[in-house]
Amino acid sequence: MSEATAVGRAKPVGEILVDRKLITREQIAEALQVQKSSDTRKLLGEIIVELGFCTAVQVAEALADTYDVPFARITPDLPDPKIIRTLPRDFIEENTVLPLFKVDDVLTVAVTEPSNVFLIEEIAQLAGCSVQIVAAVKSDIENTLKTYRPGADGFVIEDMFKYDDGDDGEAVDLNSVIDAMDLESQASDAPAVRLVNHLIQSAVREGASDIHVEPDEQTLRVRFR
Repeated sequence: MSEATAVGRAKPVGEILVDRKLITREQIAEALQVQKSSDTRKLLGEIIVELGFCTAVQVAEALADTYDVPFARITPDLPDPKIIRTLPRDFIEENTVLPLFKVDDVLTVAVTEPSNVFLIEEIAQLAGCSVQIVAAVKSDIENTLKTYRPGADGFVIEDMFKYDDGDDGEAVDLNSVIDAMDLESQASDAPAVRLVNHLIQSAVREGASDIHVEPDEQTLRVRFR
């Protein structure tokens, strides 16, 4: 029978942010007032970020502590492409969740609402297995989803470099990758090297024997055979 791992409850997210001196109690009160008067039923953490009191990463880390789950920065090279297809694409996009990997019949899924036990149960039912959640930043999940396109044997790499330790990454466009193809004169972490490493790792995960790269103006379409 499918089941979701239990979500514990500790300190409220606002209290954790106050304890970390990232926000004041006055700012919490202001955010709560905005939440009460809002017609959109936004979560308190979303409002705190919108008001500029904390970053999305700080709120997500606090949520992880509140519900005693891990926190992870999600990047395009983290999820297993085959595991992403465990859940319907429309469900993933509607709920801003992302299947990452599966070990011993336990599916690890990145979520933005670790408090939503009903969503976690629904994920477990759809996946047909136990589910372990990690808290993640909404923009990380959305940017990673942009990298993947529906299809059984390929995905588009367009934003795989558009992330860093902050909320907004510095994008490296396709032209800069092409310009960096003189590998002998580049450092090991140059964009071209990172791109090739990413492709090889993804191909191994897919069990592919061939990698087909189809360049476009702004994207590379990669197919594994």
